Amino acid sequence: MKPLYLASTSPRRLELMQQIGLNPQVLSVSVDESALPNESPHSFVRRLAVEKAQASFNSVSSNAVWVVGGDTIVVADGQVLGKPRDKADYMRMLKLLSGKVHDVLSAVALVHDGVVRSAVNSSQVWMRSLKNSELEAYWASGEPKGKAGGYAIQGRAARFIQRIDGSYSGIMGLPLFELDQLLQKAGFYD
Repeated sequence: MKPLYLASTSPRRLELMQQIGLNPQVLSVSVDESALPNESPHSFVRRLAVEKAQASFNSVSSNAVWVVGGDTIVVADGQVLGKPRDKADYMRMLKLLSGKVHDVLSAVALVHDGVVRSAVNSSQVWMRSLKNSELEAYWASGEPKGKAGGYAIQGRAARFIQRIDGSYSGIMGLPLFELDQLLQKAGFYD
């Protein structure tokens, strides 16, 4: 088995990789997740995935490894919605998403032998209109904490989602098709 690492402690990303038969070692990485001035959402999410993969690659003592980094953001009405800071921030986010379509941008980066490859998947999500009582109950479940846009499509919020157009795994946090393509180009399966 070739040395494969995941630059994320996200259980979702690990489960997604395992779903397609990959069993990476997990590396904890910390990067500044602040957007640069005038940085587009597309550039922002790609940059974060690349920075996470590069930081982890640099912590491993060999070039003969494959390191995967990922990042996911929600974009609604031109605003990037990160992880909610608190309940008020969560309520603001979900009210912005309620009854509308929004974009989920999910980036994956792969570093091998010092070469960086990356891809961004863009998906659209239609969320039905939500009642305040639903928002309160969902917050109380604890699920929105630490989730981009304040919801997890693979969890209780699935009942809020009318439709998606794009990658379900990307919306969850790691676009598997794009990851597989990057691994193929990097010779991981050879």
